[in-house]
Amino acid sequence: MVRAAILPAVGSPLEIAEIDLPEPGPGRVRVRLAAAGVCHSDLSLSNGTMRVPVPAVLGHEGAGTVVSVGEGVTHVAPGAGVVLNWAPSCGSCHACSLGEVWLCGNALAGAADVYARRPDGT
Repeated sequence: MVRAAILPAVGSPLEIAEIDLPEPGPGRVRVRLAAAGVCHSDLSLSNGTMRVPVPAVLGHEGAGTVVSVGEGVTHVAPGAGVVLNWAPSCGSCHACSLGEVWLCGNALAGAADVYARRPDGT
């Protein structure tokens, strides 16, 4: 169980709650966050300016330590310090396949990943 800032519904106050955090699947990593930020993007999600399915875990900017990795992960290992990208790339679209992850058309879909699991290399 981990603590998370949860937006239960658009326009409602955030709630701090304990949630289950599954082990990472293939190509994913699990990070123990040392710090996470809630910023203007989260405000836009909470007031409905940007859409995200609710309930949603907010606070997509963070830094911490890799605690476990899924099958096939090659870029990091448990114990590695990492910084989470505020808009992580998907790792599989055309831009990502060219190594131009800043042009990823799926980046915002990953920013609100409920469990802060990220594809290897992003």
